[in-house]
Amino acid sequence: MEFEKTVSYLFLQTANIYRVKFEREMNKINLHYGQVFILISLWKTDGQSQTELAGNLILSPPTISKMVKNLSENDFVQIVQSEKDNRVTRVFLTSKGRDAETSFLELFQELERDFFAGLTETERLIFLQLCEKIKEHAA
Repeated sequence: MEFEKTVSYLFLQTANIYRVKFEREMNKINLHYGQVFILISLWKTDGQSQTELAGNLILSPPTISKMVKNLSENDFVQIVQSEKDNRVTRVFLTSKGRDAETSFLELFQELERDFFAGLTETERLIFLQLCEKIKEHAA
């Protein structure tokens, strides 16, 4: 078997190329790859606990804690201790965090358009369906 011609290898290679390009774009707005997923989750539902974020993003609590700390240090989020339970901390977007959504969406749409420019509209739809199917099965 030629490893380089397996679906797994090509998927990993393509995902790595995309991640490098994605990271480069996110650096323009002072964000890193993983941090974006926290912000996306907070743009949907602000004020989640770190435990909720970890569960929603399928990441370990220490990983979430580190990313939230970095986002807080860069003024994208504010960490607030729960008044009801001191063990719970909630994460809220700052105005900078809310404002980052517009810049993120512009960069994200541009990257998606450029990265997948070689696909027809039909191929894009098929690829989208395949990714959704793989994600559902893998989760």
